[in-house]
Amino acid sequence: MQNELFQELDGGENPTSPLQMIIREVNSFTAFNFYQKWHYLKDTEFLATIHYGAYFENICRGVISFGSPNAKRLRGFYNEFSQKGWFEIKRLAMDNTAPKNSESRFIAISIKKLKKTFKVKGIVTLADPSYGHKGTIYKASNFKYLGLTAQKDDYVLNGKKIQRGKVSGMGGQWIPRSRKHLFILV
Repeated sequence: MQNELFQELDGGENPTSPLQMIIREVNSFTAFNFYQKWHYLKDTEFLATIHYGAYFENICRGVISFGSPNAKRLRGFYNEFSQKGWFEIKRLAMDNTAPKNSESRFIAISIKKLKKTFKVKGIVTLADPSYGHKGTIYKASNFKYLGLTAQKDDYVLNGKKIQRGKVSGMGGQWIPRSRKHLFILV
């Protein structure tokens, strides 16, 4: 009699269980290429310390990247002097063949691996409602919801955000940025 809880053979072209997932560190080139195809921010640059890939049958089906939090202080948790040991999930994406619950399993295993390499005090992450994200996978991964981030504005010139530097007299305009859902895992 076959045990229906565990798959004894491979899942064919599409994996059928997140238990089949193998997590390993990947380089920034692999992460960037995956995000270009599967993440809504595509090739938008970001800084990350470490990346992990989720592999099914030796095919990368997901990538998660961790780095220092963008926010220099998070009231009640850290400030610019105590931020060391805090990480932010900078990007997370899985392709459309990953089985149900893969994201939460991927997050959990990646954080365990991160803790083997770094002294981790906590993890911060954001979900952007302007892209339809509510943070469901972070809630499923035992992250605590802290509410929406403060309102910020972006300087836009000719339809493109200007990231840094002086903008006075450039002829662009300040446009409100969407507030994001903030989650934390200590």
